[in-house]
Amino acid sequence: MEHELHAAIEAAAEAGAFLRRQFGKANALRYKSALEIVTELDGQTEQIIAQRLLSEFSEYGFLGEEGHRQESEAGFWVVDPIDGTTNYVRGIPVFAVSIGLVVDNEPVVGVIYNPLSAELFAACKGGGATLNGEPIHVSPINQLGKALVGSGFPYDAWTSERDNLSQWGRAVKNTFAVYCTGVAALGLCDVAAGRIDGYWELHLHPWDIDAGACIVREAGGVVTQVDGRRFDPLGHTILADNGLIHQALLELMAGDS
Repeated sequence: MEHELHAAIEAAAEAGAFLRRQFGKANALRYKSALEIVTELDGQTEQIIAQRLLSEFSEYGFLGEEGHRQESEAGFWVVDPIDGTTNYVRGIPVFAVSIGLVVDNEPVVGVIYNPLSAELFAACKGGGATLNGEPIHVSPINQLGKALVGSGFPYDAWTSERDNLSQWGRAVKNTFAVYCTGVAALGLCDVAAGRIDGYWELHLHPWDIDAGACIVREAGGVVTQVDGRRFDPLGHTILADNGLIHQALLELMAGDS
């Protein structure tokens, strides 16, 4: 998968350069919902990535947040052109380009790039995880009470019964601290780099989590769904951590802590 990884890195860098040039100029064109802003740049950025990857790898399909779809039994790219669109539109420099590759129902390549911090996280199955080319590893924290964890809230939190508030409340009471940046992809990268010890979220999409799941695993972490089932690349929840606090976090998610 080295060829695919290299191509994904180049595609993320090209897309990131485009977003960096436009940062501060973006205007929200419409709202998908009360919280989920869409910009013209989302579609333009996805097109940059799709053109690069599909021209080089015609055997793979494509699943993009902005609607680009192409099916293939060989595998498919999973792309979020701007994870953290709300941050981007409001001038908050915390967002990322996220590119994953799923083969045989498993994320095998992950590339996540924050163009403004110039941090590029990358991994492919069996090759370890890196930040700007240097190896990264999950943290050694083995007690939930000493763990810094991250999460977020679904866009339908106002109406959904699974709004993450109960899990968040238990985490506040049982961990060292909880933080939220609004960018799931970067939260997962923080787990992989050992900056935080765990991350969970509900009601996500494959393009939010597949690349990050690969990076966390290759950094030595554990990734499942929030109920402990095997991670599903086409699923909507994730629980990722250093492996040492995974059972404790599963119990917290279920309300057993």
